[in-house]
Amino acid sequence: MTSTKKIFGIDSLYYFCESNENYDDYYIEMLDQVEEVKGNFEKKDIEFENNDIHINLNDIPLNFLGRAEGYHWFKDINDYFKIGFKDKYKNRGLNDIRVQLLGIGIYTIGIKSLIDFINNILLKDVVTGYYPITRADLNCFIQYDFSFVTKEMFVSRKKQYSTISEIGSSTQLQTIYVGKEPFKLRLYNKKEELKKSRKKDLMYEYFANNDFDLEADIFNVEFEMHRSYLKTFSILTIEDLLTNAVNLFKSSMDDIRLIDITTLSENAVEHNNKHRGETLAIWEEIKQEYELKDFLQIQLPLTKVKRAVSVYDDYKFKLEYIALIRRALVNRLNINTDYLEELYQEGKESLNKTQTNTSMKKRYTEVEIIDKEGNIEKFRLLEDGNLIKPLSIETVANLQNYDLLTYLDKVREKQNLSTKNKHIYEVALKEAMKRGLVLDISPHEANERY
Repeated sequence: MTSTKKIFGIDSLYYFCESNENYDDYYIEMLDQVEEVKGNFEKKDIEFENNDIHINLNDIPLNFLGRAEGYHWFKDINDYFKIGFKDKYKNRGLNDIRVQLLGIGIYTIGIKSLIDFINNILLKDVVTGYYPITRADLNCFIQYDFSFVTKEMFVSRKKQYSTISEIGSSTQLQTIYVGKEPFKLRLYNKKEELKKSRKKDLMYEYFANNDFDLEADIFNVEFEMHRSYLKTFSILTIEDLLTNAVNLFKSSMDDIRLIDITTLSENAVEHNNKHRGETLAIWEEIKQEYELKDFLQIQLPLTKVKRAVSVYDDYKFKLEYIALIRRALVNRLNINTDYLEELYQEGKESLNKTQTNTSMKKRYTEVEIIDKEGNIEKFRLLEDGNLIKPLSIETVANLQNYDLLTYLDKVREKQNLSTKNKHIYEVALKEAMKRGLVLDISPHEANERY
């Protein structure tokens, strides 16, 4: 192994899932959930977008992306994968379920964990166990500067690989494509690509964990392979791909070679007779060292993967917060910026509380005392031996309208005694406003009016 830092892996993976006899009910359940959410917006004449539609399948939350190629497409809340479902009675030449694994999932919980999670939890009751591969991108991240490369430096074995395009300045390469579907090479500056990507922080952390110098150049050597190309190697399923990926990558490095132009005559270069050119040492080095043992060992148990799907960040908070606000407005809840600010302060203050409900519960024992008439009263026996009767608390949301107004009058009289009493009054007032029992006005205006 040389000193040049490299990370070998599978940068993306697409596959089909063969459905079984239970799929039709699963598909209808998906449609029902989507239409129910749409209907909730439409009956209230509120505009909505696809990302406002959230559903749950086998307790896994999914966000609707829209329809394309006959499929209803969704992604999970962490952007770990995309999944599409189609009507089993339409376009029967295609499988009913399509999956695309995304880089965020591959580089956090591992490609095998993702596959197991999707196949054995999300789709556990509706698949046969046959998973045809449709596309795989095999790659090598390398701490190396390939900006000197030009399209003249590539030589390919087959004519269909000869299509070459490059992106960059007159002196420095950013991206070069060699070939076209169903098989092509992409060689590009990974750091340039990440400048506009939401994956930037994740990938920089990934590189740092693999001892990359984040100040130095990082390029990606990546082969994109589609189903028709993979079939020529008898690679039909996910398992076939994982078993043969190393040999497949090495074969690809021979099919498209990066050569040292200086080993050829000007006449050979001019007439594109470059097959005798010597392969650049760095190209041969990547080929010889490519292996996936460590990459495929990154795997979490399914129970941990399920928890990992709930990993939270500021982006998901923003989406969830906006969705929550929209839901409140759709259901005509009485919310405003003052109320949201109050909730923010409550949430912030709750982080400073030293005692939780759990710890408080450990300090007393629930006991029941039966009097001579057979009436039962509940008490709490404290650690110091004192017996106390717990307070009976009634939530204002559970009060009948008349009882709520009576309660509101009672707490209004006490609101100036303390901050706690003031909050109790404001909560009751907001509940009364929500029901239309009093005018929707501020607490100060309410005091003057009532």
